Amino acid sequence: MAAAVGATSSTYDRMKEVKEFDESKMGVKGLSDSGITSIPQFFVHDPQTLSDLKPSSKRTVPATLPTIDLTRINSASLRPEIVDQIKDAAKT
Repeated sequence: MAAAVGATSSTYDRMKEVKEFDESKMGVKGLSDSGITSIPQFFVHDPQTLSDLKPSSKRTVPATLPTIDLTRINSASLRPEIVDQIKDAAKT
């Protein structure tokens, strides 16, 4: 998927596009399943805007992303352990 940052036009109505997306009940998974080839414009934000965002004060513990080694996912003996690691990561 590709997206053009700054590809705004004077006729673009972000709120209308967001509302239509929300009303479609498609969600991001539905977009992915539909075979889109580019990211919808309302998901694309100028890097300047993103750098101005402040972190939420609700989170008191810094988020950490689990690292799961998938290089041996096809190993019959290691696959169950890796699947369990993925399940745990998805839960937490």
